[in-house]
Amino acid sequence: MSEKHIWLPAGTDVMVRWRAMGWIPPSEDPVYQAKWKYFQELPLRRLDDVGKQEYERLLKRNKVARIK
Repeated sequence: MSEKHIWLPAGTDVMVRWRAMGWIPPSEDPVYQAKWKYFQELPLRRLDDVGKQEYERLLKRNKVARIK
């Protein structure tokens, strides 16, 4: 049987095979995490302490997930 195509039954979790081949999902990749943390913190760079607290309260109220 050729290794190029392996039949998988319906409902099989292909991520198990991808992970075995060395794939890392973006949600777990440190490079992507650092990138998104940088972009999430951009609005905070020009705010004073009160503004930062207000911004964090706004995110919490709207249930925005932050990368910490």
